[in-house]
Amino acid sequence: MPTLLLGPELLWLLFLLSIKGLIRYTRSPRKQMDRLWISLANFVPFIAVPMTFAFYHFPGVEHSWLLLRIWVSCLFGAHYVLNTGLAAHSEQGPGVGTAYIFGMIMMIVMLAAGTVVWAVMRFW
Repeated sequence: MPTLLLGPELLWLLFLLSIKGLIRYTRSPRKQMDRLWISLANFVPFIAVPMTFAFYHFPGVEHSWLLLRIWVSCLFGAHYVLNTGLAAHSEQGPGVGTAYIFGMIMMIVMLAAGTVVWAVMRFW
């Protein structure tokens, strides 16, 4: 049971709690923080996906369903992290929706690339 608790879901929960804490700390929505909220769509997929695939190298993680857990947790986690972060944007214009769509598309692209790299490394 403890091996199932350590995994990508815990990592995404930490991401979500850190975004919520940052929103609470900065008392958003604030105009000064808008650039950060929009940039979430750029750096969340590029930071989170490699960190979730790193769970293959942790000794206490169950590996049998890990690829499925990575995909599901990344899609749901990215949705909640991007939605929470972009909701703190001071002006809810079309750029916020575009940033969300871009972030989710990049998440799928990064997951597909990570899966290909994982498959090549596994069977090599």
